[in-house]
Amino acid sequence: MIKIVTDSTAQLTEDELKEYKITVVPLQISLRKQILLDEIDISRSEFSRELKESKDFPRTSQPSIGQFKSVYDDLGKDGNTVISIHMSEVLSGTVNVAREANKLTSTEVTVVDSGFTDRSLAFLAIEAAKMAQQGKSKTEILDQLAVKKTTTYLFCFINSLDYFVKGGRASRAIGFFSSLIKLKLVLTMEGNKLKVVSKCRGQARFQQIINKMVDSVVNSRGITQVGLSYVDSDEEVSRIANFLHEKRPDLKIVTRLTSPIIMSHVGPKGFALMYDA
Repeated sequence: MIKIVTDSTAQLTEDELKEYKITVVPLQISLRKQILLDEIDISRSEFSRELKESKDFPRTSQPSIGQFKSVYDDLGKDGNTVISIHMSEVLSGTVNVAREANKLTSTEVTVVDSGFTDRSLAFLAIEAAKMAQQGKSKTEILDQLAVKKTTTYLFCFINSLDYFVKGGRASRAIGFFSSLIKLKLVLTMEGNKLKVVSKCRGQARFQQIINKMVDSVVNSRGITQVGLSYVDSDEEVSRIANFLHEKRPDLKIVTRLTSPIIMSHVGPKGFALMYDA
């Protein structure tokens, strides 16, 4: 039988994890000289609070080789094979750690770079798990994942570069300048690359871009499921979710706090819009 593995950046609900029997390998979080496991030792809401309040800016890192090897070994005990689907290599070294662990396990494992993260990663993991439960072959599943990558979208709306500065990814001068001109960014994952879709000054223009993209979801009847993930405030995503529910009651919408690694990059009041077309 084929088992599906992913990492904790995938936005999967508890019901989905149970229904599709997907195994999740948690990322690691370094906080106050402790190593914590995402959603095991620290919740998303706790991490979000630490980002805002802690002087010791929490860091995130990929799972260890040992974590992956242990999961692969355990799943392979009964002769199962594994398809291990992970967040984009552009965002984290997680998929490369999985590849290294694959060299050390006797279990047959195929590691897949999803090219995405968050709910977009979940779309792929669920698709693979459904097919595995239907008895599809590894080749059939991998072929379908390659197709699904081309119909999956992720857009990230960055309201502030504060966390880039806190985390040392940008200088204080850049942070000050961006806040001074009220710089906003819209990013997407395309071809396993992070690309700038739009950059603008001021909230009014930023809101126009958001509204235009939400309207495009409403008008695209091929879209059946949407993910909305946020960093610290769900005010904007709740507004969007309510609008989508009103205009497109057929849509399946999952709204949740995003993963720590995304929180620490996107920053306060940031959020992501993801869908499968």
